[in-house]
Amino acid sequence: MKTTLDINSILVYSEENNKFFQTEFKDKLNVIYGKNTAGKSTLIQLILFAFGINDNKIKLTEILAEQIFVRLDCTIKKEQEEKKYVFIRQDETLLIKDENEKVLRFNGISSDNSAEHVKLKKYFNNLFNFNLLLESNSGISEAPIESIFLPYYVSQEVGWVYLRKSFSNLNFYKNFKEDFLDYYLGIENIIDREEKRKIEKEINRLQQQIRFYTDVKKENQDLKLANVIDQTLEGKANELISNISEKKNKLLDLENTYVSDSNKLTFLNQRLSVVSKVKRNHKNQEPGKDHCPTCTQILPSKIEDVYSFFQEENDTINLQRDLKDKIKKLQSRLNSLNKKIESHRFDIKSSYLTFNKYSENGLTLERYLDSKANIQLFEILTKQIGQLTIDLESEKEKLKEYKTDEEILIERGKKSKIFKDKYFTYNASLGLPSLDEERFYQLYEISSFPLQGVQLHLAVLSYHFAFNYLLTKTSDIHRLPFILDSVFKEDIEQGNKNKILRFINENFPKDTQTILSIADDKNVDSKIEEYKNEIFKDNAHIICIGNGTEEKALLKDNDDSQKELIENSFEILETI
Repeated sequence: MKTTLDINSILVYSEENNKFFQTEFKDKLNVIYGKNTAGKSTLIQLILFAFGINDNKIKLTEILAEQIFVRLDCTIKKEQEEKKYVFIRQDETLLIKDENEKVLRFNGISSDNSAEHVKLKKYFNNLFNFNLLLESNSGISEAPIESIFLPYYVSQEVGWVYLRKSFSNLNFYKNFKEDFLDYYLGIENIIDREEKRKIEKEINRLQQQIRFYTDVKKENQDLKLANVIDQTLEGKANELISNISEKKNKLLDLENTYVSDSNKLTFLNQRLSVVSKVKRNHKNQEPGKDHCPTCTQILPSKIEDVYSFFQEENDTINLQRDLKDKIKKLQSRLNSLNKKIESHRFDIKSSYLTFNKYSENGLTLERYLDSKANIQLFEILTKQIGQLTIDLESEKEKLKEYKTDEEILIERGKKSKIFKDKYFTYNASLGLPSLDEERFYQLYEISSFPLQGVQLHLAVLSYHFAFNYLLTKTSDIHRLPFILDSVFKEDIEQGNKNKILRFINENFPKDTQTILSIADDKNVDSKIEEYKNEIFKDNAHIICIGNGTEEKALLKDNDDSQKELIENSFEILETI
């Protein structure tokens, strides 16, 4: 949705000298006239000054010395909603009152690099949905406020000779013409181009990595041979390795069993040793006669004790016999296990020998094992190439969201065709000669015209109207008043003056205001009434500076006709 700004009125007031100027603007043609040096250009420059533009401030030195403030009452149409704004600038301070009566203050905006001016720029960017970025030696940054007004302003001094030079501080940006035109024609913004460059750089990096890994796979002979060996012997190698692994598992089971049985045998031998000692003690310790082996007491001689003593002796003899039998069997089992273990070890060794001697087409399994490291590297490279390829396709999909260089050229060509047709139509209506060379009519090529004098003036006029017409075809581009300062050159004869005004009257944009200034001296062959009645008719709102007879006459003595407006302006200025 386009954002449109209309200027409803302007008030210039000097409290020091108690002088003022006030006028309203209409939604059609607004024609400012007066004698040369009356203050017509000063009024136009004060409009720009009130929006925070400092580029022409040096030309306002004389009137700014009178300690003035400038007030603009405006209407901004945005998303089918109209809102009222008041802009008041006094020296280095700009105040903006919005439709909610909220007042924003920006102090110290006389320098474009000041923090307050940067804040103001961000405010305007948001207000007009403006996001043009420009590139300078210090990098990419938001375009200055002047670039918001540039398509809609033709300055008196250089605007009628050079294109896009009405403001002087835009010259140092790189590729300004292309970035400026692309943005205002809705083709491409530099932010899109930067994102596109990042994606293209990442694509290039991924492609280089893929080429590197692919070349390593292709050119490394060890990897090639390892891959051949792997493909040739992998089946047989896996079969033999599986067989050896199975045999080693069985050997491990036997060895674990051998260790377990050896532990059992040790335990039985230790237990047999203890039982033997107990048996010997029984023989040397008769109840009622011998002493206890651990103390000096005589062993009990009761019949029960004697019975128990001999019963334990019989148990010891049986236990000794049982232990000897178990030891014998366990030892036999261990001997058998040992034979099996030796047999399995020999079998495994024999399998390894078979593995190492096996070959197909001169490729041995031993070499297969040696090549496994290269095989793993080969697999890693393959995986890397696969992942990089996936990432590459992802970046290519992102790139599809941006226009290609070819598509941009095609879009530029389409816009240039519209411009050319309109430009040639306007040239014909102004009586200009045919311009056959592309550099004089291709929008992205034009930098000058092969014309002089009034013809150059008419060619520039035609260009700006054709370009402004082109902007009406761009969606979401803000629309500001079309300001043409001093549409008459000093040496333009009356016939061409009439031609210029008729052309403007027939072709001024209908979706926004047009403000133009013309020189007319009521004391010397004044034509303003003729222009008003015969050319503009009902289209023009006429604004007179200095009664059409005075020089440097923008401000006049305060007659209190705007007392209420002046008081309200001071209330806004004094808002904390």
